[in-house]
Amino acid sequence: MSAYPVENPYAKFLWADPTAQRAQFAIDYPDEYKQTVYDNLLASGSVTVLNYELAYKYQFGSEQRERPQFATDGDRYYRIHVETVQTVERNWWEFYLDLQDPDQSDGVESTTVPVTSLSDLDQQILQRAMEAAAADRDPAIDVGDRNPGSRGVLYHHHLDADESDFVPSPPFEYLQHNDHLFQARAEQNAVPVTERTFTAEPIGDSQSEYEQHVDDTVLEVDFSTVSLSSEATEVLETATDGRPVSGFYEESPPMSDGLEAVLTQLNAASHIGAHSDYAEYTTFPNMYAIYDGNWFEFDLTVYP
Repeated sequence: MSAYPVENPYAKFLWADPTAQRAQFAIDYPDEYKQTVYDNLLASGSVTVLNYELAYKYQFGSEQRERPQFATDGDRYYRIHVETVQTVERNWWEFYLDLQDPDQSDGVESTTVPVTSLSDLDQQILQRAMEAAAADRDPAIDVGDRNPGSRGVLYHHHLDADESDFVPSPPFEYLQHNDHLFQARAEQNAVPVTERTFTAEPIGDSQSEYEQHVDDTVLEVDFSTVSLSSEATEVLETATDGRPVSGFYEESPPMSDGLEAVLTQLNAASHIGAHSDYAEYTTFPNMYAIYDGNWFEFDLTVYP
C-alpha cells in the first residue's frame, strides 16, 4: 500500500484552467474551443466532445470508478460526471512519415529539417509526425504498419486541412533524418475516435459548500475519528513515512489484521478478494483519507 501526501485537496479536484487539459490528438484543440466546451458544460449541464476528457473513470480492482472532478463558473460549483463513452468514426486526413528501407536512400531526392518554407502550423505538424515516428531515436518506428488514426497527425475538426500544405499532397516526398529515410504521406480514412458526453451536477454556491462536499463524498475517513489497533497504526505510520515523495507498506499474504483494518476504514476491504483470486497485477487506487492531520492518497497493489 502506497500513500502520497495531498497538499491542497480542494484545489487538486477543481479545474483551475480548463484550457490546460490537452485533447488526445497530436495537435491540441485551440484554447478558445476548450474554454467554450467548459462554459457550455456548466451552462447547459451537458456537453459531448471527441478525444477530450474533462473527467475520467479508472479501474478499482474489477470495477470502474469515477475520479472526483469539480468545476466552477465563479458563482456555483459543479461535479463533472462521465455520462457515456463510445467509439465513433470520422473521415479525416492524416499526415505521417512512413519509414523506408535505408538502402532506398541512394539516389532519392530528400529534404531535411528545418523545412523553412513551411508555415508555423506545418512546422508543428511535421514535428509531431516526427515524434510519432521516433525520428530522433534509433530505431525509428514504422508507423505505416499501424491502423489509420494512429500513425501521425490527424486533421481533426479543429485542425483545418485546407490550411496545411501537407494535404492532399505533401510538398516533399522524402525526409532524411538521423540516418532514417521517411516517405511523407497524407491519407484520408475513416478513423476511430472516442466520443464522450459529460454532465455537470450543481453541488454548492460557495467555496465552503464545495469543500464540505469534497469532505463528504471524496474523503473516505479521518483516521483521528476512529479507534485504531496498534497493528493498524503501524501500517499507517509505515505507509505515510514519505521517502520523500511517497511512502509504502508491504506484506506477504495472507492479509494481516492491521492492513485489513486500514482497508476497512478506507471502504476498500469488501472489494478485495483472497490473494489466490488474483492471477495478475491488480490495483485499487485513489483512496483519500486524513492521517495525523494531513490528507493522503492511498493506493493498494496486489501482486499474484
